[in-house]
Amino acid sequence: MCNLIAMKLLSTDFDGTIVAWDSHVPCDPAFAEALEDHVRRGGLWAINTGRSLPHVLEGLSRLRPPVPPHFLLTDEREVWYRKRSGWVSHGPWNETCRQRHEQLFQEAEEVFALVKELNAAIPHFTILYDNELPTGLVGASEEVMDRVAEEMAKLAALHPDFGFQRNSIYLRFCHRDYHKGSALAELCRLEGLTREDVLAAGDNLNDLSMLDGKYAALPACPANALSQVKETVRAAGGYVAGACFAAGVAEAMRYFASKNGREGANTRPALENVGGCETQAPGLSR
Repeated sequence: MCNLIAMKLLSTDFDGTIVAWDSHVPCDPAFAEALEDHVRRGGLWAINTGRSLPHVLEGLSRLRPPVPPHFLLTDEREVWYRKRSGWVSHGPWNETCRQRHEQLFQEAEEVFALVKELNAAIPHFTILYDNELPTGLVGASEEVMDRVAEEMAKLAALHPDFGFQRNSIYLRFCHRDYHKGSALAELCRLEGLTREDVLAAGDNLNDLSMLDGKYAALPACPANALSQVKETVRAAGGYVAGACFAAGVAEAMRYFASKNGREGANTRPALENVGGCETQAPGLSR
């Protein structure tokens, strides 16, 4: 179906996908080789992450990949591209995104009031604020956040535009129209790419929107991905790697370049805990 020459854009999550949890180890050699080959053939690389722009730049300084990304998709919604002078907004998307979120948060007072009531009923999570407006939640554990996310899904139904993105014990409030998938779609629109041009790789719940096949025809995940992520990737005809983190992404890239990948063969089963990697994110994950 596709090979690395045809794959024009590689969209990767950061933490848990190309970087192991709390890792300060430089770029995985297998991924570095695959990435260099991809870029040498004219391919593009975007990091699609929940990190803010400064936070992902800090992570890149530790990762030290052999080539820099061409694009950064940050906060699960913003789109940036690299110029010699630094990182700049790619078109009006970021400003429109900011305006729509400001409007949403001003209109969502009922939802936020109920979030505070929920906090009284389930005390083991903290509401995060920015300029006195709630922006998200952090739970004491995965189990707490499972319960909170279930209740938040009910509250989000009270406002037509209110949504949220979850990653491990973190949950970010957002406009329903803005997530990793829609940010990837906007990048493709700006760059004149189609879903058939894109390989997307991620490991956690906030990656689902770019792994369901709608925005990337080649979805993939490493072996440490959550079960729900693996199921989504398989359902979209993608590839579940046997290796963890960045080595798993490199494996997926090789797979789609192989004879089986070109013929559209289905996925292989994941090998859990390969190389001792964790299948669940620890507390500080993004």
